[in-house]
Amino acid sequence: MAPGYVTLINLAFVILLYVFLGRVVRAIYIDIYERPVPYSEAREAMEQKRRARPAENAALEVVKSDFVNPGRIYPLTDIVTIGRSTETEIVLRDPLVSHQHSRIIKKLDEWWLMDLGSTNGTFIGHDRVTEPVRLKNGLKIKIGDTIFQVKM
Repeated sequence: MAPGYVTLINLAFVILLYVFLGRVVRAIYIDIYERPVPYSEAREAMEQKRRARPAENAALEVVKSDFVNPGRIYPLTDIVTIGRSTETEIVLRDPLVSHQHSRIIKKLDEWWLMDLGSTNGTFIGHDRVTEPVRLKNGLKIKIGDTIFQVKM
């Protein structure tokens, strides 16, 4: 093979390698830094949080945690998301907790807990939550290394 062809093949290989690496870096960047939420959606979400009112006497009390002071009480609103993200209502800085780990919603005067597809799961006692579960007074919820008790 002529030396010119070898140089041309090497150059083409290097170009393809840089294109591949560029796409990998771009994919990682997009994965880490989420695309911004459109202004109208962000405004609507903020308005919903502002309108949410704490329900009378319904709350989560921290029983055990390395990341939150035990005894802390979180009043429940109509929708409460628990996770590591600062955009959740209850923020847990636990590495075992997903960014949006679980959610508690009020539906027809009953409280329901659901896992949002978290890696390490949400537990009531020793049972993993796989479908929405109706909450009752005194139930213990385990998310990461934090244990909450339902107060109604």
